[in-house]
Amino acid sequence: MTEAVLTGTWFVVRTSLPLWRARDNPSVTYAPLPDGRVVDTVRFTRRGRPGLIVGLDSPLPGGGWAWRGVSLLTSFTVSCWRVLAAGDGWAVTVFERTPFTPAGLDVYARTPELTPEQQREVEAALDGLPAAQPFRAALFSPVHDGR
Repeated sequence: MTEAVLTGTWFVVRTSLPLWRARDNPSVTYAPLPDGRVVDTVRFTRRGRPGLIVGLDSPLPGGGWAWRGVSLLTSFTVSCWRVLAAGDGWAVTVFERTPFTPAGLDVYARTPELTPEQQREVEAALDGLPAAQPFRAALFSPVHDGR
């Protein structure tokens, strides 16, 4: 998936990441930079308070991205990730472990909830993705207000 396709906001609608059990409304906004990198802004709420994690994604040779945080706490953290599959309004990403998070899988959508058709497409995609299989049993839907 190119930075043009990534551009904009994606809601995390299914995930294996335990972090999202204690945080609500997770979303990621990608904004391409002229040099090919992408600003990666993760937003969420925790106990009603907004949270923010900002990083820079650099393209990797052969595909995928290397995320590096920009805050003092996350600037030494690098996580490699890639898009495994994408369809109309949805994408499946897989990411490596960091000092703060285990390896995992996210299902993104352009809205806080998948449509029934998107749900079928995502399930079919997951069925055919060997890299997704270690995370399937742990997938859950994080809370999104208004859902």
